[in-house]
Amino acid sequence: MNDMIILAEVAETGSFTRAGGRLGMPKSTVSQRIAQLEARLGLRLLNRSTRHVSLTGSGQVYLEYCRRVRAEVSAANMAMTNLKEQPVGTLKITCPEVTASYFMPTFLHGFTTQFPRITVELIGTNRHLDIIRERVDFAFRVGTTTGQDLIVRRVSSIKRLLVAAPTYLAAGSPLREPSDLLHHRCLVHDAQPEWVFSSDDAP
Repeated sequence: MNDMIILAEVAETGSFTRAGGRLGMPKSTVSQRIAQLEARLGLRLLNRSTRHVSLTGSGQVYLEYCRRVRAEVSAANMAMTNLKEQPVGTLKITCPEVTASYFMPTFLHGFTTQFPRITVELIGTNRHLDIIRERVDFAFRVGTTTGQDLIVRRVSSIKRLLVAAPTYLAAGSPLREPSDLLHHRCLVHDAQPEWVFSSDDAP
């Protein structure tokens, strides 16, 4: 494909030197690439003289295809440049249900305001989806993430509090230290099935 673009430049400038100037290549490289292209095709595309190059009949036919390729490559590069400046497409996000209910509305409002051409598909679930198989682009997870080759970034931290209803505490056995919890009914989250305690006074 690159050699086809080189041929188009040579044909339009009539010179290996001028084509090289446009493409940022030495004259020798341009000449070598055209020779390799001719060898692959098994056809002579250019008539060469000491001062000028011109297309053969085969080269004239091939030039039209070269120009189309160059135009398509230019259009593709322009599209990618525009995509960097203003992304477009569908972004599939998964997160826990509580995150979807309480945090995502504000986040998505700001995100879609900044990137109006992106459509967000939000999946609120406490089930850990297979990101690769489900074709998820972005996942909010609580706790550690293992088992997949993913790019992980910490976006926030959560402060956990130990709470209980006053009526429950009044009816149950006293709570003075963590080991007393063994005699109580405790709720856990599927993302962290154990309660872990730490103390600044611990050795």
